[in-house]
Amino acid sequence: MASEFFPELSQDFSQLLADDTNDYNVVIKVGEKSDTKEFHAHSNILRARSPYFKKAFSQNRGVTKKNDIFNIIKPNISPIVFEMIIRYMYVGILDLREKTNTDILNLLIASDELLMQELITCVQKYLVENEAKWLQDNFAKILHTVFQFESCKQLQDYCLESICEDSEPFLNSSKFPTLEKNILLGLLKRDDLTMDEIELWDNLIRWGIAQNSELNGKNITNLNRWNKKDFLILKNTLDPFISHIRYFNISSEDFHSKIWPFKRVLPEALFENIISFYFADVQPENKLPPRYGKLPVDSIIIKPKHAAILANWTQRKDTNAKILENRYTFNLVYRGSRDGFDIETMRNNCNDQGATILVIKVEENGFIIGGYNPLGWNYGNYYGEGWKYATESFIFSLGDGKDSKKFKISRVTDENYALYETNYSLDFGNSDLIINGTNGTCYQCYYESNILDTNNFSIEEMEIFSFY
Repeated sequence: MASEFFPELSQDFSQLLADDTNDYNVVIKVGEKSDTKEFHAHSNILRARSPYFKKAFSQNRGVTKKNDIFNIIKPNISPIVFEMIIRYMYVGILDLREKTNTDILNLLIASDELLMQELITCVQKYLVENEAKWLQDNFAKILHTVFQFESCKQLQDYCLESICEDSEPFLNSSKFPTLEKNILLGLLKRDDLTMDEIELWDNLIRWGIAQNSELNGKNITNLNRWNKKDFLILKNTLDPFISHIRYFNISSEDFHSKIWPFKRVLPEALFENIISFYFADVQPENKLPPRYGKLPVDSIIIKPKHAAILANWTQRKDTNAKILENRYTFNLVYRGSRDGFDIETMRNNCNDQGATILVIKVEENGFIIGGYNPLGWNYGNYYGEGWKYATESFIFSLGDGKDSKKFKISRVTDENYALYETNYSLDFGNSDLIINGTNGTCYQCYYESNILDTNNFSIEEMEIFSFY
């Protein structure tokens, strides 16, 4: 049996860092200008703890020797960062609790330079687990930093996956135009980027304009003032990205209003393929599939990412589970502004359509609410009423649709009273969600919780989709 005495070993080695020790043979000067500091160290320990120093001493790279003392200058590493590094090398302790996030990020950079993989792994793990909010607020800065280092893949992946999970806050932010070319390209290539394709196009145009001072201030809503040179500049800038937009998942209306005006930016062959697709239903070769986590949906209330979430909920999957291509279909069977809000029209459109998803935009606050009927609405030709048993029915709220943290699902708790069959309204539970024309009520009864803070609301828009 072997005994281990690591705490005592660490304590003994810490004495080698004392200011009054005189048996050192290395002087390391770090920092620059007024923020500099000298550290005394031992070459044997540096060699053992860092491949960088081992190579530097053996090849005399960046190392000078005078009076039997090795001298190393590292102006790119601050004293506070090197203090953490040398303490880790001598005693195996890294305490980040009192350090600023900027210093921790600089520690990651220095650890990569010194080839200290254990530190690199530790720092990335700390940032991901403890500083998620700071990372989110500084995605552009973090990505710019970590994409320079292959060793920082954990942090690269975390930032990219976080953006893909909820892309709108970052892509619509003022920081997005500062994103570097290779990072933006990496994002557009991802299948799990959850943003409507037309919004990706809008942001790509915004990014391209921001990269060229000649285009700054150009009005994209009045392209009559753009000249041939302006379009050529934008075309050359966007050339690496154009093929990664999923044009065939964009509605013809959005294509006509937002992409057609920039047709001179698109390669001629691609533009012709898109036109053939929209006007003659000619399927293009090498068509990119829909992105994971997004489902095509003909809606003026919800977006593809919302459809994916609702589809996941019908299968009792997590909100952000990946959606397989062509696995689910949302077929619009009713829209209030198009078909009218009378209950007879709702009945006629929804009758015998199978499982349906109801989506409502609340007039008072713009919230998106609704419900899932796994059985379908099967109204008879007579005025009858009755309870319907369903185990998978649920009602939901997506808030304003922008913040996934506010999305809420409320599943049925008493399956015998999941749905109420009537010719006068759409009823989930006894009163949990009842729709009658342009009015609705929401009192928690047979479902887990209320989906609105108010019990009565008005309907601005309503859509019903058959779901299969």
